[in-house]
Amino acid sequence: MKKNIKPWLIVAACCGLAASSLGISINSSGVFYSVVADDLGIMRGSFAFHMTIFTFFTGLAAFVIPPLMKKIPYKILLTISVGLTVVATIAMGYVRSLPIFYLLGAIRGITTAMFSLVPLSMIINNWFEKSHGIATSIVFASSGLAGAIGSTVLSRVIRATSWQTGYLVAGIMILVLCLPGILMPFKLDPYDEGKMPYGGSTMKKAAKVVAHEKQHFDFTNSTFIALFVSVLLMAFTTSLAQHFPGYAQTINLGTIGSLMLSAGMIGNIVFKIIIGLLTDHIGALKSTLCMMLITLTGLCILLFVRVPFLMIVGALMFGACYSVGAVGGPLLTHHFFKDELYDTIYPPVNFISNVGAAIALSAIGYVYDFFKSYQAAFVMIIIFVCIAITALFLNRHKSYR
Repeated sequence: MKKNIKPWLIVAACCGLAASSLGISINSSGVFYSVVADDLGIMRGSFAFHMTIFTFFTGLAAFVIPPLMKKIPYKILLTISVGLTVVATIAMGYVRSLPIFYLLGAIRGITTAMFSLVPLSMIINNWFEKSHGIATSIVFASSGLAGAIGSTVLSRVIRATSWQTGYLVAGIMILVLCLPGILMPFKLDPYDEGKMPYGGSTMKKAAKVVAHEKQHFDFTNSTFIALFVSVLLMAFTTSLAQHFPGYAQTINLGTIGSLMLSAGMIGNIVFKIIIGLLTDHIGALKSTLCMMLITLTGLCILLFVRVPFLMIVGALMFGACYSVGAVGGPLLTHHFFKDELYDTIYPPVNFISNVGAAIALSAIGYVYDFFKSYQAAFVMIIIFVCIAITALFLNRHKSYR
C-alpha cells in the first residue's frame, strides 16, 4: 500500500472535479441570485429556479451515468461534459431571458452530473478498499473549499465589474479545476490497468459481481424510508446557504452576507472531514446525528441572534449539513445495507438528495418573495432537521436483513 500512490493522485484529480461541479457550480451560485434578479427586474425565486432545474437534471442524469460509463470511456465523457459545462456557464452572462436561463440550467445539470457525486463515488469505490472513508471525505470536502473561495472571489468580481463577468470567471474556474482530471491518465476500474485498489486484493472484483447478482430489496422497508426521508430533508436544508447574502440584506447586515456564505462553505470542508474521522470511532449513524445537531444549533443562532460575529459562527455550524448528504449519505447506506445492497440503494438516495436541493433552491426564494422575509424559511428548515434527526434516531438499532 505504501508504494501504491496512484489512488491518491486520482483523489487529487477528483478533488478538482468535485470543486468545480459542486463548489463552483452549486455552492457559489448564491452570489448571483439577488444581483441578477434585481438587475433584470424579476423575482428571486424565479431566477433561482434555474438552479432547481440544474440540480434536478443532475440527479436525473445520475441514473444513466453508471451504464453510460461502462459503454464509453470515462475520459471521453468527462472531456465533452466539462467543455459543455464551461460554455453553458459563460453563456449565462449573455442572456436576459428566464426561459434561456432555465435551458442553460438543464444543460449544465446534465453535463455537470458526469463529474459530480455519483461518478466520483464510483471512482473512489473502485480505487479504494481501505481508507475509503478518508478518501471520500477529502474529495467532497474540496467542494466546500472551492465554495468558500469561489463565492468570495465571484462576489468581488461582481461588485467590481458585473454579474456577466462573474459568469465568465466562473466558467474559467470550472475549466481550470477540471484539467487535472481530464489530463491525468486513469481508468474507471484499476483492474483494467492491471492494478489493485488501495489496500485491496484480487478477490474484490469477483466478490462484487457475486453480490450484485444476489441483490433483492423491498423499498417499503422502514429503514430505507427513514434514510430516504432524512436525506431528502437534509438536502433541502443545504440550499438555504445560497440565500445567506440575501438574508443578511433583509436584516440590515448586508456587509457580512458573503462572509456568512463563505463560513458555511468552510463548515462544509471542516465537517466533511470530521464526519469521516468520527465514523471510524463511533460509527456512521452517531457521527451523522452529531452533524445534524450541529446544523440545528447553527440554524437557531442564525434565526435568533443579530451579532455579526455570532452569525458567522452560526453559518459555520450550519455548514455541517453538507457533510450529511455528500459523506453521511454513502456512509449511512453502507451502515444500514452493507456492500451487498449498496449499489441498489445509493442511486435513489442520491437522486432524492438532488431533488430535495432542487426544490429548495427556488422554494426558499419564493418564501422570501411572498413573505418579504427569510424567517419563515428558517423555521421550516429547523422543523425539517428535527424530523430528519427523529427518523434516524428511531431506526438507530435497525438494519436491513
